[in-house]
Amino acid sequence: MRQMIWKATLALAGGCMLIGFQAQAGDASAGKAKSEKCAQCHGDNGKEDPPIAGMEEAKFIQAMKAYQTGERKHKKMEKAASGLTDADIANLAAYYASLK
Repeated sequence: MRQMIWKATLALAGGCMLIGFQAQAGDASAGKAKSEKCAQCHGDNGKEDPPIAGMEEAKFIQAMKAYQTGERKHKKMEKAASGLTDADIANLAAYYASLK
């Protein structure tokens, strides 16, 4: 009986983690629509210096969160990141990761 409860608990926890991960998955088309400010410095294709095209989603998200908290310093990026929601960041991350 304990083993069944343990397995059910693990399955439920795993399902919750999967749902949480999917909620963070970005929408590249929504990211493209939100990328106008980014394009001012990084270019329409994300390849201007510094390039962000092809950047891994997790790295993009981590960097943007660091700009939001002030952990990473750059005046323009801090300002650009400050108005973004978690969904905006995930969408932008998906969009820029899709560019090669």
